[in-house]
Amino acid sequence: MEFMDEKTIETLEFRYILNNIKTLTPYGKMYKNRLKAFEIGEEKELIEELGRIESYLPVVENREIISPIDSVFSHVKDLRASIKRTMEDFILTEVELFEIKTFLFIVKDLNEIIKKYNIKVYENTEIIPIKSLERLLDPEETGVSTFYIYDNYSEELKSIREKKRNLDKEIKIEKKKIREKIEEEFKLRLQPDLSLSIPKSNRELIEKVENYPYLIYTSETYINIKFAIKPTEYMINLEQEVLILKGKEEKEELRIREFLSQEINKRKKEIFRNMRSIGILDLILGKAKYALDINGVKPEIIQEHKIVIEDGIHPKVSYTLKEKDLEFTPISIELKEGATCITGANMGGKTISLKLVGLLSAMAQYGLFVPAKKMKYGLNKFIKTSIGDMQSADSGLSTFGGEIKTVSEAINLANERGIILIDELARGTNPEEGYAISKAIVSYLKDKRLISLLTTHYDNIANLERVVHLQVIGLSKINIFDLAEELDADKKMQIINKYMDYRLRVVAKNAPVPKDALNIARIMGLDEKILKIAERYISS
Repeated sequence: MEFMDEKTIETLEFRYILNNIKTLTPYGKMYKNRLKAFEIGEEKELIEELGRIESYLPVVENREIISPIDSVFSHVKDLRASIKRTMEDFILTEVELFEIKTFLFIVKDLNEIIKKYNIKVYENTEIIPIKSLERLLDPEETGVSTFYIYDNYSEELKSIREKKRNLDKEIKIEKKKIREKIEEEFKLRLQPDLSLSIPKSNRELIEKVENYPYLIYTSETYINIKFAIKPTEYMINLEQEVLILKGKEEKEELRIREFLSQEINKRKKEIFRNMRSIGILDLILGKAKYALDINGVKPEIIQEHKIVIEDGIHPKVSYTLKEKDLEFTPISIELKEGATCITGANMGGKTISLKLVGLLSAMAQYGLFVPAKKMKYGLNKFIKTSIGDMQSADSGLSTFGGEIKTVSEAINLANERGIILIDELARGTNPEEGYAISKAIVSYLKDKRLISLLTTHYDNIANLERVVHLQVIGLSKINIFDLAEELDADKKMQIINKYMDYRLRVVAKNAPVPKDALNIARIMGLDEKILKIAERYISS
């Protein structure tokens, strides 16, 4: 069974959380993409993961430490394909050998940073230099990550290159002699590339050059004719020898690259182990950075099947509000097995409370710190939501049909440890049947293993035994007529946000659903005559 389906992930904005956990290496990104919820029975492993994040908080808080780590991480490349090529007996290119050498130096640098700052190392975050391979790819001990097939690799290679250098010198000497001879005879300076350009108008010089044994025609333009030094037989012989040596050099370099590839393959386990350690360390540091960004706390993982959130905040909603110079009102809630109903007027934050419970639960079970003052959480097998428009174009279901399908799927799992979050139950059908269905579902869920949190606008849904009734405080603590002077036409939404109390409180089971809709309508400017009529209908 999947912990969250795509609809739930989308509804809770869980992908927003994952996108804000920044990893810098390809291996960190790989482990982030593999993130999954810890399962029931893995409480110990989850507690250990949260402990690791906690131990790295001082590291990410200290710019002196985290900056060099981030700098090193930013240069890490994905070398898995190259290492796998060595396992299939392919010969690595010089570029691949350079990248592996760079990786080995990165491992060494990270190891030195960890030792310098005494950073805690766990079993799967050990970064161990591979010194033998370092020496192999840096035989001259330059300490520089650039790579070259060094002469040190082979006496044969050294001898070939020495012969090549000597031949190149002889060719240069021969070319210099011919150049000096030409320049003296023609009283001209050759170009750096040993070419000579003569205007077409100078027919006499062109004719003389054409008959000169050490110059040869190469090209011409509309204005000039270009000549170059003609190789002598001695030069041709020297260049032939160079070509033969080049072939031998390439063959010897290929043999050396084959040897190096085989040596790298022999140490593949050590390389893969360091890749894994870098990826896990990168991800843990990313989690720790995000914990600081959201002012998060380590959730307390408990065996009991309950959720306790004190002053929880929904990160994305909070960020959106801040952009509008508004603040998120922290929400506290305690949930246990059975049904809990939230009542309150529209715009009172009931839906946000649902999303917050689901999101923080998911974050805790994925091994993340949560944006709250405190949180206690017992692991669940799944989280399922019915929030927003559940209409399905693919299956032809209406909003009500889509909602009931989701609720039915969760109810079929009612004897499993899970969380179901339902917003405005049965809102997609007529009030009379909607009320009956809502009350029946709450009645069924109140004795099940599920932690069920539902919002409703119907009265008397939460008046059943063993059903917890929570209510949004809303506008209940203010007298709307006292705000007359504040009701500026352009600031009606600001007034609602200013005075709306989004906190939850436990109320008596038979407490009526708040009638804040009238107050909101009054703030938004609905004619007072209409409001008076509405109040008479409510009274009757």
